[in-house]
Amino acid sequence: MSSADKNLNMKILVTGASGLLGQELCPMLDEIGALYWATNSKIFDITNVKMVNEIMNKVKLDFIIHLAAFTNVDQAEVNQKEAFEVNHIGTKNMAKIAKKLDVPILYLSTASVFDGETSVPYKTSDIAHPINIYGQSKLMGEEEIRKITKKHYIIRTSTLYGKGGNNYVDAMLTYSMFNSNISVVDDQVSCPTWTRDLAKEIIKFLTEKREFGTYHISSSGYVSWPELTKKIFDIKKRNVFITPIKNSDFPRPAKRPRFNVLDNKGILPSWEKSLEEYLLAK
Repeated sequence: MSSADKNLNMKILVTGASGLLGQELCPMLDEIGALYWATNSKIFDITNVKMVNEIMNKVKLDFIIHLAAFTNVDQAEVNQKEAFEVNHIGTKNMAKIAKKLDVPILYLSTASVFDGETSVPYKTSDIAHPINIYGQSKLMGEEEIRKITKKHYIIRTSTLYGKGGNNYVDAMLTYSMFNSNISVVDDQVSCPTWTRDLAKEIIKFLTEKREFGTYHISSSGYVSWPELTKKIFDIKKRNVFITPIKNSDFPRPAKRPRFNVLDNKGILPSWEKSLEEYLLAK
């Protein structure tokens, strides 16, 4: 458990705490004085029924933040069983804990539950139709949450970047140190989201009374991968030539949604503003 000034009298379980978002969120939980148990797969295997039952019977909680997931989109196609075990069955287990303890659960989902065959940002009311195993497994997790407990927040987001883990923005910075020419897929659009922005918004679900349901929380606006890559290098003043290529020229195990964009109702700042703030602080 971690604590600070104990301003927020809540006991919180955080799964996937060592992931990209978890590393940003946990220090913020300290700042608001929450008591939290930061877990990862080595400490708490969400697919292990015995371990899950022990949590239900021994731990007193006020809130669950479920970030743990199988997030490698291409590996999900190769290791389908593991992807479904973690994203579907693991999430079902977490929902059961929330129901048994009668506490809210916040589940981090993805824009990849949609097929991307549109040109308008997806609303929460739009019908999900994933085109890869990652999206399918995350959607099945959503469905378990909704079926098992009414006290839930499902947060869909898109293309996370931030300190402490693998992400596209940092990968491009590293790659550009050794290459002056980078090929980037140009027929996909996304809304890159800074983990700090998302973590701040998640904190509000703890400190404010919000209606249970599904939310879309990502940066405002959207951008193609070449445009994003160019913006990264412009901010960091790196002279790198970007060669646009088609998705078909770069075959990968998993299909990608062409338009991977959520309607966030202006909740978070623009992707340009957040990206600049993130990169200038590095």
